[in-house]
Amino acid sequence: MKALVAFGWFRKIGAAVCGIILTVFTGLVLYSVMMRYIFSAPPMWGEELPKLLFVWMIFIGAAFAHFSGANLRMTMLIDKVANGPRRIIELVMHVMIVAMLLLILWYSVPILQLTARSTSLATGLNDSLTYWALPIGTCLLLINEAWRIARLLKGHVDDAVPLGEEPSDKDRRGIE
Repeated sequence: MKALVAFGWFRKIGAAVCGIILTVFTGLVLYSVMMRYIFSAPPMWGEELPKLLFVWMIFIGAAFAHFSGANLRMTMLIDKVANGPRRIIELVMHVMIVAMLLLILWYSVPILQLTARSTSLATGLNDSLTYWALPIGTCLLLINEAWRIARLLKGHVDDAVPLGEEPSDKDRRGIE
């Protein structure tokens, strides 16, 4: 039960972080545009810092959208399949997603190594800071995939249930 409460707090904190990043990103872009077109004095960091925040917002936001069950799903066909075969299809799908995420994680290491020694001219920040969003977002997605695979192995179908929440009565053991 404590794990469910911890995952609930984890999702709320993640949603708050994504909201803060979006707000800061929007403010920086508005400031940069205003300084460029109204005052003809664009800030040096006007493109790089919003780009950094945008990348982080995408990867962290995707992970937390998946955690909360708010990701887009095409379910028209899978909803027509009986629960037994549906669970097998979904299990294969999630194993393939895990394989893809592990590949992304593997190939993010050379990217981080390549950018570790360079710094941005405009902000002075290490260039790898932008690319750290990739392995961190991937690890968050792997945690979610592990939870969804565990649910499938327990006999549930993979409906959009937020990470850490108990499935509805309809979803329990795939019984309708």
